[in-house]
Amino acid sequence: MISSLWWDYSRASANVAWVLILFTILWGVLLTTRVLRGMDRPAWLRDLHSWLGGLTVCFSAIHMATLLPDKYIDFDLINLFVPFTNDYKPLAVSLGVLGFWTLVAIQGTSLMMKKMSRQAWRRIHMLSYPLYGIIVVHSLTAGSDVGTQLYTGFTMALAMTGAAVAGIRLVTGRFIDRKKRENAGR
Repeated sequence: MISSLWWDYSRASANVAWVLILFTILWGVLLTTRVLRGMDRPAWLRDLHSWLGGLTVCFSAIHMATLLPDKYIDFDLINLFVPFTNDYKPLAVSLGVLGFWTLVAIQGTSLMMKKMSRQAWRRIHMLSYPLYGIIVVHSLTAGSDVGTQLYTGFTMALAMTGAAVAGIRLVTGRFIDRKKRENAGR
């Protein structure tokens, strides 16, 4: 019973982390693109974006920590932090490990943003988009829920929503970049 409980905690915290990172990216897109200009408050968006990012790291850590006491797969500490060190679905689990380290890099550099060049920070921060893809693949290949109707629907809904958010960023980002270039030329 307890073993199943840990597995349930792990799955639940992973799903919460996934929803949180989607909202973190969405808030970042709203902040960057200002598509809600006139209705938004940039300082509030930035604070919420940062808070959601920190919460995402916390729930990702909970997801990983709750794998340790569970004996269904029998993960060791090294399996949680070093890719390709486990026997259970090595590629799928390693994507999760790489995703976690990418998340830590994004969040960590955001905390040190004032000590970095804007260009370096932005390049690392833009890893959020491939990170979201890594999460989708990890979710579709690593979990015990894979293949169930409810989880497949949940996964597809989050994947499509993430793609829509990335599409908004791509389309409005190009427009914003073009406007900046035009204004710089004046």
